[in-house]
Amino acid sequence: MADLRPGRRHRAIPIADASLLGAALRRTAVIRVTLLGAAVLLAGLTVWRGAAQHVRTVSFLPEGSTTIVVLDQSRSVYIAAYKRIAAALTQVVQGDPSIGLIAFSDTAYELLPPGSHGADLKAMLRYYRPRGGGANVDPATLFPASPWDNVFSGGTKISAGLELARQVIARDNVKHATIFLVSDLETAGEDLPALGQVLVKLTHDPRVTIRIAPLFPILEDRAFFGRFLPQSAFVKPSQVATRGPAEPRRKLLAQIPWPFMVAGGLLLLLLAANELLCSRVELPRPLQVAP
Repeated sequence: MADLRPGRRHRAIPIADASLLGAALRRTAVIRVTLLGAAVLLAGLTVWRGAAQHVRTVSFLPEGSTTIVVLDQSRSVYIAAYKRIAAALTQVVQGDPSIGLIAFSDTAYELLPPGSHGADLKAMLRYYRPRGGGANVDPATLFPASPWDNVFSGGTKISAGLELARQVIARDNVKHATIFLVSDLETAGEDLPALGQVLVKLTHDPRVTIRIAPLFPILEDRAFFGRFLPQSAFVKPSQVATRGPAEPRRKLLAQIPWPFMVAGGLLLLLLAANELLCSRVELPRPLQVAP
């Protein structure tokens, strides 16, 4: 008599028509092994792509780099451009990447060293937003007087700001640097040879990426920079536009993870195929023999 106590391994019960199941069993085994291998491969691919997503704190700045903001403080930057400057700085404040800050007119000064927080630029925003009035406010424009008015002269040498940024990157041995130039791109005529030279140096430096937020430049000035830089180096106004207060945000920006989504979708399809193709085996009912 067979031992049917729990926990004991039972012998299979022989059936007369077991041979009918042979083809179905072999088909099911092959399908299960194939689907299992594909599911393991896709699961590994999905995890790998999910872990490899490149996260950005500011959409128009390369990820993982230290951004040196080079800010034009010359008198050629008109009040109309202040809104765009405020938007660009707000983006950096919200993303809070690692930054440095250089301000320039005909000379350049390092205001923040590399490794500073992007949120440190929040204090500068008050000079690019109009006030209703008060002390130290220009009654014609309603903008606060710039603290650099007595430091910089009315001339402009963009080469001075870019060259100082290049020296700071070399001094601090910044491995991955982005120079973010915020300027109307207008420079003194005698500065053009020096500006061309520093642009050549920067474009041939593998550590440096250049991004430019143009402040309503004239076509000739924009074309001069276009001789040295690709179109992708110029940040569009729509990219600079921002919403919300100038506070560091916790949510990071990332590109849509299409490879991750495709791999995950294929994995779900495989699981569905497994349920469909490897479901319960249905045998045809035996023919009824008439009495």
